Amino acid sequence: MEHGLRSIPAWTLDKFIEDYLLPDTTFGADVKSAVNVVCDFLKERCFQGAAHPVRVSKVVKGGSSGKGTTLKGRSDADLVVFLNNLTSFEDQLNRRGEFIKEIKKQLYEVQHERRFRVKFEVQSSWWPNARSLSFKLSAPHLHQEVEFDVLPAFDVLGHGSINKKPNPLIYTILIWECTSLGKDGEFSTCFTELQRNFLKQRPTKLKSLIRLVKHWYQLVRHRPSHCGLHLYRV
Repeated sequence: MEHGLRSIPAWTLDKFIEDYLLPDTTFGADVKSAVNVVCDFLKERCFQGAAHPVRVSKVVKGGSSGKGTTLKGRSDADLVVFLNNLTSFEDQLNRRGEFIKEIKKQLYEVQHERRFRVKFEVQSSWWPNARSLSFKLSAPHLHQEVEFDVLPAFDVLGHGSINKKPNPLIYTILIWECTSLGKDGEFSTCFTELQRNFLKQRPTKLKSLIRLVKHWYQLVRHRPSHCGLHLYRV
């Protein structure tokens, strides 16, 4: 198939992407409906029984689903839960485990209480201070699934700052903390809104190109690094 891509005429690429790479529209609508339920739950009910008050400032969808670049078949997405209780990057690193534990317990309740049009499964993790927890939405009869990572994050950008450039001091603090903690790239989740909005505002042609590159990446034997691939795509 890798060699087959080379033989596809440029004028037929749009048709190829539509036929083979775009996810099923019904599945996409069912996933969106289920995710809206989960997001509302995370914002309004998830921490009601917590031992200490927990306030969720916002829940942001990222990854391929949030950016509008989902592939047919299996894809990924992020639900970033911004918590006012996390007051620094280091705080996020040290305390995320306690919030993930509570979110996981509550998502199991959602899994058993709610009926979705797609199969909903919370995934198990054995890490005591895991970076995220996962759940999967799937439609086995369509051979399609989306795996979501739920990630607690420090709300460094706050509200009302997405349409303007963040304060440069934020990046200074980020670089200093990443360096001192030895955790390069650890806090990219804090900037999910910027990443998502950058791509959501781009034309469909760019998103189609990203899907095509993702598809190619799944086929090649000698893969480039993910970092280089993201730079190339965008």
